[in-house]
This record gives sequence, C-alpha cells and structure tokens, in this order.
Amino acid sequence: MKVFYHCFGSAHTSVVAAAIHTGRLSARRVPPVRDLMALPLFDRVSSRQIGRAFAVGRGPLGEEVYVIGFGPGKDVIRKAVSSLLDLKGIRNDEYLLVDALSQADWLVKVGGTLSRRFGLVRLGRPLAARGIRRIYPGLTDLVAEAQEEIRNRKSRPSLTVSLPHR
Repeated sequence: MKVFYHCFGSAHTSVVAAAIHTGRLSARRVPPVRDLMALPLFDRVSSRQIGRAFAVGRGPLGEEVYVIGFGPGKDVIRKAVSSLLDLKGIRNDEYLLVDALSQADWLVKVGGTLSRRFGLVRLGRPLAARGIRRIYPGLTDLVAEAQEEIRNRKSRPSLTVSLPHR
C-alpha cells in the first residue's frame, strides 16, 4: 500500500500530514514552529518539483508514505494519476490519495505563497508554520481517517481469484 498526501506544492500541509502519519510528529500535541520548520521538506520544494513524489517513510502498518504537489489542477491531476496507475495494472486499493490542502487556512496559503512564489522565505516560512499550528488538529484528524481507511482495506479479503491449473 502506498499513501500519497498531496497539496498545492508538496511543501506544507502534505509534508506535515506525512510526518504525523509516519510518527515523526506527534498526533497528540501541536509541535512548536521550530519542529515544523525542521522537517526536511517543509517549505523547501521548488515550483519546478511540483508533480514529483517524495518518499517520506513508512506508516504503522508498513505502508509507504509520500508527498506530492498537484499544483492548481488537483482534480484533473487526481484523475490522471488514478488513470495512469490503472493502466499500469495497479489497483485502486493499492494506493490512497489524501488531499492535505483541504485543511489549509489563509495563513498557511499566504505564508506558502510569500515563501515559495515570491521568495520571501524569512517571512513566509514562519507564517506557514504558524498557520500549520492553527490547523494541526484538522491534519491529525485527516491522518487518522487515512490510517483507518488503510486498516479497512487491509482487513478486506483480496479480490483476486485463484484459478486451478489445467
């Protein structure tokens, strides 16, 4: 199973959600700004890297966890990714796309725009981190829902049918 947390630029909400999922950040307490800014990908992915998946680690059930930026066309990109994976023979129960941007508030968006689009990192990065602190409970809920979906998928019997050899 592969889990892809996505947001606009794979720099803020998806990075924090993936860190919660893999246990790098606690789901029980809101981390200080310095811990958020210390995450390896937090506010560090360039616009040229949008669309590239970054491996973050493994979740509690052994699932691979990634972050990816879908840019402004997330609905179209989600369809394209699902379609391409289907063409490659990867069933939709083998991956999970989780929209972490759904949790972002105006402060995360303003901080991210200042830092990533306008290059005002010293101003934008701390603003984005403060915004993440404000929405952290929503991110932990999102991760809990994703982990529950993974548990549900793992507990379902396989749809694969074994045919006898002839």
